[in-house]
Amino acid sequence: MAQTRAVMPSKFVPLADELLAATGASDYSTLIGILLSRYGKHLLNTWEIANCPQAAPLNPQPIAQTSIAPETFTPMEF
Repeated sequence: MAQTRAVMPSKFVPLADELLAATGASDYSTLIGILLSRYGKHLLNTWEIANCPQAAPLNPQPIAQTSIAPETFTPMEF
């Protein structure tokens, strides 16, 4: 089996440790394998909005100008 080394930024270590505990993975390499096997295809399909099947084409509509009359208030008497 070919091996590749990955370096994880230290800011992701706490999340990775939580995921290790939640998944029962024995080490970071196994965790990365789990993430790639479960979510890799989804990431490929949704990385760019153009590849996202749920994305609707953008048809910008002009914004109608409305005139708003200033409100006037009369003082209340107590």
